[in-house]
Amino acid sequence: MADPSAMIKNAQTAADARQAMMYALVRPQTDMKEEMRMEATDTVVSAIEKFGNMKPPKYDLAAKQVKEAMDKKYAPNWCCVIGETFGADIVCEKQTLLYMFYAGNLAVLLFKNPF
Repeated sequence: MADPSAMIKNAQTAADARQAMMYALVRPQTDMKEEMRMEATDTVVSAIEKFGNMKPPKYDLAAKQVKEAMDKKYAPNWCCVIGETFGADIVCEKQTLLYMFYAGNLAVLLFKNPF
């Protein structure tokens, strides 16, 4: 007979895997507070869904939309980079960094410039 705790753990793991497949985000690396992180993530996802379906995808317009939304909500000087292959060495304010992947290979870097 199977151990009930193992069955529950396997069910939770399967549920987590199904949820991860339904929502195309990889867990973000961030130091943002939870409310800001959720707002930023929602803004990024909606912008990518809006501009990423164009032929060719317009990630520059998606990044501009994210930047403008964050500037409006959390004061100016936000920067956003969306793309498949890029490197970055940045300086940012504390609790304003978000680095995440969307749909596996699309990276998003969002931060507030302190200067």
